[in-house]
Amino acid sequence: MPSVINPNVQFDGEMSVRYDCFVPKLIPDYVHLHELLVAQLGIALGKGSRILVVGAGTCTEVLTLADFDPTWTFVAVEPSAPMVSVARERIEAAGLSDRVSFHVGTLGTLKDQGPFDAATAILMMHFVPVDQKAAVFEDIAKRLKTNAPLVMVHPIGDPESDEHALAMQAWRNHMNETLKEKADTVYANVSETLHFMSDNAQTDALSGVGFDQVVRFHTRMVFGAWVATKG
Repeated sequence: MPSVINPNVQFDGEMSVRYDCFVPKLIPDYVHLHELLVAQLGIALGKGSRILVVGAGTCTEVLTLADFDPTWTFVAVEPSAPMVSVARERIEAAGLSDRVSFHVGTLGTLKDQGPFDAATAILMMHFVPVDQKAAVFEDIAKRLKTNAPLVMVHPIGDPESDEHALAMQAWRNHMNETLKEKADTVYANVSETLHFMSDNAQTDALSGVGFDQVVRFHTRMVFGAWVATKG
């Protein structure tokens, strides 16, 4: 996976501590999205499944999935050392250390080639520049078993379209309600740092590296959620 951001700038020690309080306010349907993640993988996976978690952050998705099935194990990949430090504490507190292994880095430096039964990429693909997204999808695909699902959640859209402008305005209105006086600063930051790709372009990129049956199962404002199956 390309080194697309400096994680210690964007997700430094202060941000890693505040992340789990901040993100549910920033992302609409944050809790519901994790429930949908469980629903998707609960249908697709059996006992003893091994899941690759790309951009694991503080491991909220790991905690959610681990609670659903006590036989699943996880490899959590996260480039920010401070975020991994918080994640380790949460995993240890939940008594899950024997089920979760961590890699501080990117997919490009991960020695574990799988194959995995599934992968997740929750709220991370928007940090990847458009011209590097296909390479990240390919890095994930080559580590998955045939018919394994990849579940993704992130903001998406064609920045030149009226539809995207309306979705972004809806997100800004959401921030005004949840972040109050911080909304303008946060919106300006995300507008400058996030990398948007149209839904059709994303489907083409996924198909080009071996994914098929790309299905969008959730939409809210500028955010979408998809499941793509490794062919």
